[in-house]
Amino acid sequence: MSPTPYRMNVLIVDDMPTNIKILGETLRKEYDISFARSGSKALEMVDDHCPDLILLDIMMPGIDGYEVLRRIKDNPDHAHIPVIFISARDDEKDETFGLELGAVDYITKPFRPAVVKARVRTHMELKMHRDRLNSLVHDRTRQLIHSDRLATLGTLSAAIAHEVKNPLHYVVGNAEMIMDDILGGNMVSIQQRAVNIVKGAQRINALTDRLKGYSKKRGRSNVLTPLRDIIDDALEMLRYRLLKCGVEINTSGVAKELSVCCDPHQISQVFVNLINNSTEVLTTGSGAIVIRAGKTDDSAWVTLSDNGPGIPPDKIDTIFEPFFTEKADDKGTGLGLFITRHILSRHGREIHLTRTDASGSEFTFTLPLN
Repeated sequence: MSPTPYRMNVLIVDDMPTNIKILGETLRKEYDISFARSGSKALEMVDDHCPDLILLDIMMPGIDGYEVLRRIKDNPDHAHIPVIFISARDDEKDETFGLELGAVDYITKPFRPAVVKARVRTHMELKMHRDRLNSLVHDRTRQLIHSDRLATLGTLSAAIAHEVKNPLHYVVGNAEMIMDDILGGNMVSIQQRAVNIVKGAQRINALTDRLKGYSKKRGRSNVLTPLRDIIDDALEMLRYRLLKCGVEINTSGVAKELSVCCDPHQISQVFVNLINNSTEVLTTGSGAIVIRAGKTDDSAWVTLSDNGPGIPPDKIDTIFEPFFTEKADDKGTGLGLFITRHILSRHGREIHLTRTDASGSEFTFTLPLN
């Protein structure tokens, strides 16, 4: 049995029952109709069940149509709802004022059914196209985040594979020496080498856990976490790359007692992306990155600065767009800063380029304390 086709919903807001009846009868064949006879009731209904479109009378007792529209547009969850004003006043100033507030159209009384149907149908179709476009953008953004994560994961995999070699050689070496000690009956040496094997294995396990943790898909989980722990986790993931590039990281400006409320895995990725972005342009052997942090009343602020060549003026406006990269060989994904902004946006925060010149660049963002 096929599902019932979705019928879009129109909320009619008017203090006059006659107007509600006329509009309802005009639109009922094509849409589900709900109605409210006051501005306050309309706002309650929008909160309870978000309509697809609102026909809103301007002149009503109590909260008038203008104020209802202001409150709808001030709510991020409802600001997308198309609102068509209905009014008995055919005045250009009123129409202009309503459109400037955010209404999509203006219908005057007495109603002409054909005009009402045509305008409602037009704005419903525009809404469907906009919703479809937003869905495509959302899906594409998720794909971009996934591709950037895979690219970073590839880099980290190579680094961790290199990191595993040392403790693995340590484990193998101690195991071989235990075999010699067994022949010689040296139990004290055997015990010490067994401890060394355990330490080496634990180091390998920790490295693989980090890689597995980075690749694992998670739901959003905000917890109070020391900021230094988040930064240290990112630095551990990038340790081999930083050593290879000869980049010095200074985190002394981040207090150990400073904690932030966030998804620590996502914010760790923010630091990985920002540090990667800097190392792409730093001079090998003399690069330096400084991370500082502090707090205001309700937020922690974080700055990450480097001593690179700065960002060219003609590229400043596009650094947070997908596929921006400063690498000369174009081997980067160009998604790091785009993903960083997306992650911080999900935390209700923004990131800004606060300085860029010949002495380097500085990025600043905030995180919630609670």
